[in-house]
Amino acid sequence: MTVTRIRPTQILVVLALTNLISYAARNALFAVYPDLTARYGIDDSEIGLLQTVFMIPHAAATLGFGWAGDRFDRRRVIVVGILIASVAGAVGALGSSYLGLAASRAFVGFGTAAVVPVANSILAEVFDGPMKASRIAIFNLGLFLGGVAGFATGMALGFPLVVVVIALPGLVFAALIWHMPIPTRALAKRDDDPATSGFQHQTIMLRHFIRDARVLLRIRTLRWLIVSTTVMAFAAGGYNAWLKEFLVRDKLMTDAEATTLLTLSLCGGLTGILVGGRVSDLLGKRFSTGRLWTIVVGMILTAPCAAIAIMLPKGAGLDLAGIATLFFISWYHAPVAATVDDLAPRGLSVAAQGLVIFMMHMIGTAPSSWVVGQVSEMASLHDAMWVPTGALIVAAVAMAIATLSFAADRAAAGGTRAQPRGDLEPPSSGGSVPGASL
Repeated sequence: MTVTRIRPTQILVVLALTNLISYAARNALFAVYPDLTARYGIDDSEIGLLQTVFMIPHAAATLGFGWAGDRFDRRRVIVVGILIASVAGAVGALGSSYLGLAASRAFVGFGTAAVVPVANSILAEVFDGPMKASRIAIFNLGLFLGGVAGFATGMALGFPLVVVVIALPGLVFAALIWHMPIPTRALAKRDDDPATSGFQHQTIMLRHFIRDARVLLRIRTLRWLIVSTTVMAFAAGGYNAWLKEFLVRDKLMTDAEATTLLTLSLCGGLTGILVGGRVSDLLGKRFSTGRLWTIVVGMILTAPCAAIAIMLPKGAGLDLAGIATLFFISWYHAPVAATVDDLAPRGLSVAAQGLVIFMMHMIGTAPSSWVVGQVSEMASLHDAMWVPTGALIVAAVAMAIATLSFAADRAAAGGTRAQPRGDLEPPSSGGSVPGASL
């Protein structure tokens, strides 16, 4: 029997790169709007609807994948999702109709939903401790690096080749994750009775799924966190889908100028993820609500930066405001994941991550690109960009309210959390392996 040592850094790197590919697949069409318009004859509203079509199954699937991650081998759950997304993405290049492309994007969204909630649970367990948010921040770099990769690939290759090229690395990472050793843990009860019929078994699964959701939604802090992150996701989704078009149409930039500013802004976003994770860990050591206040401060500082960027003409001032906007709006990613893990009861860590991400994307991200597109059609893209900007203030207020009950809810979760295991081993191994030093 071969004993495999858990390597936290290896786990972090593989999952971060998988997250990068996932976000590249999500953003693959953002740089090819002219190609889509020429090929399918669609307008702004229909282009925005493609992202909505992606996000609705993506959001819905986070609940299912999150529930499955608490009951099955987490590696297998991620692999299934990646394979679905990769195949669907490649098939999207073959379609000749807008409806076919939309169907492909829906399945890509469904598959990529497996990555973040399950990976957050794995990393929160591997790196449990005062530096948890900082390590999860590295995983979340894939969000912006993937955005850059998807955008750059689209610019270089155009549609439909972009979706094929981005789909291929997913197969490689699926194979790596399949064999990757991760910590074992006590799984939630599955109630697998060989005598139970398929329909009865599905009914049992649904009943437990609803029960788990009710348990999580009784946590007051988690409810307010969901409100805040959902509004944040709406704002971020609106910016993400329309920023390049805004720079070209409203600021009269060339494609090259807009791409340069986007690249600089994405670098600001990358830095913001790392800084937000680090600041939240430092404040978390001093105050029980330090991570939540990091998010509040980030949102409050994002709003004026975004407002300045909307109002200023092309120039150095706009460049600085754009970079600052993505820097501060990125602070929330790691603190949110770490906080959700702090609040999750025993056996529901992945389900909690999935529930939060479901609400963020189903109610927040999914309609955001369509809403901004609709306002752009009715008024102008300039006016439409004020919609996500105003949402930032609402998000900050909701997160500030969440701080009021956090200490009590975290203490309650601590009394029901599984105790850390001293031995970490891959689920397929029959023996123990030495614990990893973090």
